[in-house]
Amino acid sequence: MKETTSRTSSRRKRTEDSPFVTRMGSMFSAWKSDWKDALFQPKLPNILAALTVAAVAMPLNLALAVASGLPPSAGLFAGAIGGFIAASFGGAPMQVTGPAAALSVMVLGLSQRFGTVGVAAACLLIGVLQLILSFSGAGRLGKYVPESVLAGFTSGVGIKLLDSQIPELLGFPEVVNYQVIDLAMMMHRPQWLHHVSWVAVVSGLTVAFTIVALSKYKRLPAAAISVAVVTFVSVYVGWKIERVRDIGEVLSILPDLSVPIVADENWLDLAVATLPLGLLAALESLLSAQALDRMTKNSRPHEPNLELFGQGLANFTVGLFSGMPVTGVVVRSGVNVQSGGTNRLSSLLHGLLLAGLILTLAPAISSIPQAALAGLLCVVGFRLIEWRTLTELAKKEKLEAVAFLATALGTLSGHLLTGLVVGMLMHALNLYLHRGKRSSALVSAEARARGVRATLGQEHAQARVTGHSEAAPAHHRWLRHIRHNAVRSPTAYVHPQGTVIGKVVLGDHVHVAADTSVRADEGAPFFIGSNSNIQDGVILHALKEKYVEVAGEQWAIYVGEGVSIAHNALIHGPSYIGDRTFVGFNAVVHDAVVGAGCYIGIGAIVVGVELPEGRFVPHGSIVDSADAVDRLPLVSAAHREFNEDVVEVNRGLAIAYAAADAESEQRKEDAAMVHELEVTPWQERWLVTAPAERF
Repeated sequence: MKETTSRTSSRRKRTEDSPFVTRMGSMFSAWKSDWKDALFQPKLPNILAALTVAAVAMPLNLALAVASGLPPSAGLFAGAIGGFIAASFGGAPMQVTGPAAALSVMVLGLSQRFGTVGVAAACLLIGVLQLILSFSGAGRLGKYVPESVLAGFTSGVGIKLLDSQIPELLGFPEVVNYQVIDLAMMMHRPQWLHHVSWVAVVSGLTVAFTIVALSKYKRLPAAAISVAVVTFVSVYVGWKIERVRDIGEVLSILPDLSVPIVADENWLDLAVATLPLGLLAALESLLSAQALDRMTKNSRPHEPNLELFGQGLANFTVGLFSGMPVTGVVVRSGVNVQSGGTNRLSSLLHGLLLAGLILTLAPAISSIPQAALAGLLCVVGFRLIEWRTLTELAKKEKLEAVAFLATALGTLSGHLLTGLVVGMLMHALNLYLHRGKRSSALVSAEARARGVRATLGQEHAQARVTGHSEAAPAHHRWLRHIRHNAVRSPTAYVHPQGTVIGKVVLGDHVHVAADTSVRADEGAPFFIGSNSNIQDGVILHALKEKYVEVAGEQWAIYVGEGVSIAHNALIHGPSYIGDRTFVGFNAVVHDAVVGAGCYIGIGAIVVGVELPEGRFVPHGSIVDSADAVDRLPLVSAAHREFNEDVVEVNRGLAIAYAAADAESEQRKEDAAMVHELEVTPWQERWLVTAPAERF
């Protein structure tokens, strides 16, 4: 009996420790966290964003279905059902799923060869393939896509979008069918100006300028408001302008749930033809999700395996409703972000609108000028083009710049897979030629955009890109006048039993617990960002004249915002700790750069290396080489949630301790005041004289 119990326990332990179980737990944790955001965050911005995305996606879905040789209803149902399922179960909460232009050529080949039923069956196969990729953990391969390739992909999509929408913005009739290259060739001949609809130009530019002008007001749905206003004015005045096609007839035909039947002899050929399409759909979804992380810098990064799960489930379901393959689409996702969406509620409602609610709104949506949507899409396309990244790569990494251009050209030409292969080969060649040192192209999109990374030099760490969130608040005048006394925000709290010595800057709501030693004497100064906590027994110390440089200022130790340094940990400078990082109990960080969102386990040691953002350092491990860094897994959603909870708890502790200290001081002052006010000469005589002498 005892032996049986032991075997059961051992079997249970092996199961719990298996990579599959760990992966599934991480996926579920990320999914739960994203749904928590969707349920408890403000809903109105997401509802308005969903309306805008649905208005943009509807004509695109219809057009892509026709371009793929399928009935228009296939595109609409695919966008509605696939968009809803992927938004419900995917790992990129704000990603919008639907038919994609990159897949249309391959889908057209399938429809011509196997018919509409064959395309539906292909959806089932794609769904199964993506589910297998998800359960096997293949989503993590997306992290190996370098920034140069990812930036090339998004830039190619942006240029392609501008190429398709500028003629729409100019209001050319369908019979003319000018392209941007045609306009460039005819610039010396003004004949094309006679075909321009100036009403369309005014409509599109009004939407575009409104979105740009109101971009700093994040909670204001500028896209939805501008499109609605332009639509109302155009209808009220009676402008003759191209509008979104009427979809009432398409929506009146609801799909039937059925398994597509393909002849037995065609299944193998269909599977062979579908395999590259399924891989391309998975890759585009992951690339789109990474591009979305670049656009939503303040949100948690996507969970790639969970995203593949959502996309696989979406494609499988779409196949049962005679739809067409779907994927995460960067353009519609960009519209979602620009329209004020903040979580998966906007992408989920987009699917619901296309599925049912749009039936009642069809007349209104059909009245939207095509040029108004073109103005919105032109803004999205322009913002997708990463000119700055290309310029930096051209200066520092020529081969990475070539990888950027190859991927962009492949995306533009409709040969995405070829462009990606060439781009990855250029990146691999660059790594080979520069082996022994980390390529700047490996800097992640989030890090480069936010300025959160510093890189170790021979003598000290140097900032690669400045930014606003993890950079020192240089606009605070007092930072330039630091002497030997700590500079504290009024909301920072240092426990009376904690020690803070020397040139130390404490940001808003910093909590320095009891028995800590923040000692900026030999090496100085130190910076501790807002909402960070330094727990009991932690030591911060630094070497003389060794620095990290952040936003043009030198720091012996720089701790970002929302960082937790747990009990008895040691941070020895020069060191940089990025935003939202957790440093575990008894851990050691020395002469290192730790990117944003990392999790350093209990008793782990990180020395002399650079950790990219979002890495997990296992408990008790030693990371002291580039090879050891490359082997580190990604941080799970559970780890991110744990640090968020710790930050929240310590912020509350700081407030509570400060309030308790204030009450204690107030009681002392009140006692002294009472004594001073109430002890009169008469009372004093009463107290000091003998009882017999008091009367």
